[in-house]
Amino acid sequence: MKKLLTTTALAVSLCAGATFPASAETVVGTIKFWQYMQADGWKSADGMDNDTLNNTLYQASVIDNYPWTRQFLLRQRGGGGAYFLADKKTHTVRKLNLKPASGYYSDLTSVYQGEDQGKGCYFTIIDTQYQLELADEPHSNQVLAAFPEHCVNNSSRLPWRRSVLPQSRNCSSG
Repeated sequence: MKKLLTTTALAVSLCAGATFPASAETVVGTIKFWQYMQADGWKSADGMDNDTLNNTLYQASVIDNYPWTRQFLLRQRGGGGAYFLADKKTHTVRKLNLKPASGYYSDLTSVYQGEDQGKGCYFTIIDTQYQLELADEPHSNQVLAAFPEHCVNNSSRLPWRRSVLPQSRNCSSG
């Protein structure tokens, strides 16, 4: 818990006053159909039924899924939808309960800090509060969630193994 709080504090300090591009996240593919993930052993971690997952994750973006990471993000199609966290070890996905200040998911972006600069590596979900800025209301970037993660430059990173979503039926590039 202490490491998560330290990671969150670091992420907040990095985000304070920073301006993020419209999309800082790195999309590495898309989910074709939930049924394909399900056939590969994936399931809901929070009890979401398969029909809902199929509708929600149809053509969802796969974000920052690298061989050395323990997890990756999924985002509902269109770039302005809800986020899901996919855990590679347990083969589970769970919807992240995020509340953007403006109420618009399009204000959210994710960042993978993959190089350890002394405080570890992590994924963060940031509320840019862009809609509040457009409405000329008080706003500032807020870290809504942070997840500790393996680093790109970490000697203990996971060995190369079969990708979590390798078949073209599950994930397409770009």
